[in-house]
Amino acid sequence: MSKSKKITISAIFTALAISLSIAEGYIPFSAIAPGVKLGLANVVPLTLLYVLGPVYAVAVQAVRIIIAGLLRGNFVTFLFSFFGGMASILVCVLIKKQKKIQFSVIGLSIIGAIVHNLAQFITALVILRNINIFWYIAILSVFAVVTGILTGIIAKYVIKALKGYYKGI
Repeated sequence: MSKSKKITISAIFTALAISLSIAEGYIPFSAIAPGVKLGLANVVPLTLLYVLGPVYAVAVQAVRIIIAGLLRGNFVTFLFSFFGGMASILVCVLIKKQKKIQFSVIGLSIIGAIVHNLAQFITALVILRNINIFWYIAILSVFAVVTGILTGIIAKYVIKALKGYYKGI
């Protein structure tokens, strides 16, 4: 597949990720627990990691976070999204790149969701400077596993569909 075709596909997927990120802000999951989201926008970079490769996955994740952050206009939310999202995709890239232990898409998605929450938790510790929020990581980890499974299942089927559609992938 040509580089220009990969860039075009990345641009389309970036728009999709931004749309999912913005739309997800309207789903009231924070009533369950503050900060909990489905993470549907994370399906996009996870899919691109398998379909186009790590450079495109990381680039789309970064652009999505920056643009969605600018549209929301909240700097603290941007920091949580940036550190969580970038840590998540970078750890997924490193794990997928190593050859000793292979994870399924769903397994990698769960790891990504947990890393995302850990990075956001560390960000919260730095911003709030309050160790008393430490207990909250257990609640977030439970939701990370559940949402990681969901986004992993979605990514698995999207990857399968795209590999069938783009024979050159």
